[in-house]
Amino acid sequence: MIKARVQKLMILLVLLLSTGKLFSLTYDYESAFALNPVNEGIELGLGTLLSGSAFVCDKIVPIKKNNYNPADWNKNDVPDLDSIFMRPYSKPLHLTGTASCGLTMLTPVLFGIILPKDEWLTAGLMYTETLLFANGIKEWIKLLVYRARPYMYFDGYPQKKVDEGDWNCSFPSGHTTFAFAGAAFTTMAFCQYFPDSKYKYAVAGVSFGLATLTGCLRMASGNHFFSDVLTGAVIGTVCGIAVPYFHTKTFYKNRQKKSGSTDLSFVPMGINLSIAF
Repeated sequence: MIKARVQKLMILLVLLLSTGKLFSLTYDYESAFALNPVNEGIELGLGTLLSGSAFVCDKIVPIKKNNYNPADWNKNDVPDLDSIFMRPYSKPLHLTGTASCGLTMLTPVLFGIILPKDEWLTAGLMYTETLLFANGIKEWIKLLVYRARPYMYFDGYPQKKVDEGDWNCSFPSGHTTFAFAGAAFTTMAFCQYFPDSKYKYAVAGVSFGLATLTGCLRMASGNHFFSDVLTGAVIGTVCGIAVPYFHTKTFYKNRQKKSGSTDLSFVPMGINLSIAF
């Protein structure tokens, strides 16, 4: 059963990526994004600081205590909307959700197929920054919020998760955050690179479809509440749209018009120096 599900997810991704050749043959891309040394330094630095500090506080100098007391978690205290989707732990659905998350995060590979090599650095760097911000934000929220996972309210919960201290890291959903970050980034970047493409809706549909499937599987597997998944989806989507937006040439031009500046950016044909007064 688990094998069949993973195979179906793989087929979806292969179909998405394989049609990439059709995109590149049918449409000319627009070089919609530009890199700026100062901006990249700031964004990479902030993203790394967010993710790195969360890692240190989680693994090296833990600030979240693993004090499990069954009496502290009463199903009657769970909000009605969350209680509707509560489920006991399911390892097969857990693994399937992890697989769908991984596939969604791989959707930006599409750009490595349909874009010329000149754009690979730009797309790759933007996606790296997207994941750093998404990961840092969701990890810090997990560290500061104590919330038991839904499966802790049922018999047969995984003892290993309790021993590792993962049982009270339900909010928000990390898998969903990453999945929606990948889906939003792929959709946003594709629409900027190929604004006239008739495949925009197909790319968005497949990407967000996989991301939504990931969120549903995280609930069905007993790992998360509805509000965990919803919050993860919001965090991922905002990061997936905001990061590439701040790299669009339109954004740079508007910023220069508002405040005169000298801007150095990397473009496919070389280095672009622009001075605005």
